[in-house]
Amino acid sequence: MSRKSPGPPRGGPGTYPTVAAAADVVGRDARRRRSGAHRRRLRLTGLRPRLLFGFAAVAAITAAIITAASYFLIRDALVSRVATNAHTQLIADVQANGAQLQQSGSAQTDTTIAETMAKNGGGVILLITTRGSVASDSRFSNQDITKTFQVAAHDQVVQERKIIGGTPYEVTGTRINPNGPEVYLFTSLESEQAILTELMTIGLASGGLALIGAGGVALLATRNVLVPIRRIGHAARMLGQGDLDVRLEVKGTDEIADVSRTFNETAEALARSMAELRAMDAASRRFVADVSHELRTPLTAMTAVTEVLEDVEDADPTTVSAAHLIANETKRLARLVEDLMEISRFDAGTAAMRIEYINLPELIEATLATRGWTNKVIVNAPSPLPTKIDARRMDVVIANLVGNALKHGGEPVALTVTDDGPFVVIQVADSGPGIPADALPHIFDRFYKADKARGRSEGSGLGLAIAFENARMHGGEISARNRPEGGAVFTLRFPSNAQGVLASEADAVDPDHGAGGDAGTTDSGPYGRTQGVSV
Repeated sequence: MSRKSPGPPRGGPGTYPTVAAAADVVGRDARRRRSGAHRRRLRLTGLRPRLLFGFAAVAAITAAIITAASYFLIRDALVSRVATNAHTQLIADVQANGAQLQQSGSAQTDTTIAETMAKNGGGVILLITTRGSVASDSRFSNQDITKTFQVAAHDQVVQERKIIGGTPYEVTGTRINPNGPEVYLFTSLESEQAILTELMTIGLASGGLALIGAGGVALLATRNVLVPIRRIGHAARMLGQGDLDVRLEVKGTDEIADVSRTFNETAEALARSMAELRAMDAASRRFVADVSHELRTPLTAMTAVTEVLEDVEDADPTTVSAAHLIANETKRLARLVEDLMEISRFDAGTAAMRIEYINLPELIEATLATRGWTNKVIVNAPSPLPTKIDARRMDVVIANLVGNALKHGGEPVALTVTDDGPFVVIQVADSGPGIPADALPHIFDRFYKADKARGRSEGSGLGLAIAFENARMHGGEISARNRPEGGAVFTLRFPSNAQGVLASEADAVDPDHGAGGDAGTTDSGPYGRTQGVSV
């Protein structure tokens, strides 16, 4: 039983390009795609976003480290300078005004001394004596001095930073003699705070510029990497789509150049291999066609002779048996040659179609009647059902499907025709054991036989392959499956208005290579050409 799995379409209805022609079409399409802009979508997980994020992170971290380090170093330097100056100034003021302060006997004198010391030091002086506290600035009082700091200032000069009224100050304090007055100097850190604020602003601005610069560097870096990678990827896609002429421009000696060079070498090797395969494929097709054509003439003569030998009845039984055997084998060989010639036409793209308006139920009845199957097949078809098809090729398809059902399935065989709008569906169901599961994927393969023991069966193993090609020339398809209740079902689905060579054009085609040629066995078909079943 010949059964072939459907392959990818090789052209429109009625046209079957060769492998080389199909590759040329694919190549032209690929070159058109290459000439256009290659659309890309921004992927957040792509290399460019990752590099941009990495460069930005490095720039941000570096700017943050530099700004923070600069901030703390400058802050410590500024505060240390202010603290040192305040310490020196307080010691100088105490030495200059300490004796007068100790001799003071009124708060008015204490205030005058505090103002004098403040003018010399440039800060605010707070004096705490047995008479109370006075300050050169009324906003300050002994409430701004903590007890802990006051106790520490009894024995030495001490300092602390403190915010008073929202302004930072460096507070320096000491006591004149063990029981003398206490002197505190408030030095404003407002100018230093402004410097630090400006430094932070500059740091943030520098960080922003660093991020922008890092982004620009990242874009340049990724462009140098991603553009060649995209070109390689695009070229690989074109090569996968059949454009064997695609090549990459090799620049430099880096890793990208090595990959491009390797890609070009691979493409060249693939192109050479494909050219060799195409040449071998074309040679094999020519060989099959030539051998089949050369065998056709002697087989015609042999068939005529064997028909004469079959009519001999007065010879001995051994001679008669041998004559019948030779006749049967000659007919079988003739059918195989005809099938091979038809397959070669499909492969070479020379199989044309003769499109006519046909009443499909009448064609089916004629097909069954010609082969003596009328009483073996139950036909359920609407009448009339005009369709635009190649009657001879459709006869071959129906004959192969029904012949396979009768021979490898079992009676009764049901043939159902359904008018599905613009499509016609023909189902051929048998009552046999069905198709083995491992045979279904290969049911339309050439020379495939589900029963491996049928090495010397009557069929050539090309019948369903030819039927499938004829169906596809009509723009249709054939599928096979097993019914749950048992038996196999072959479904033919094709447009009711097929496209192909017009009848007037087909009449002028060479009978050996035009109009599809003779597609099958030597059983006479209903339309005057050699038709039949090759299972």
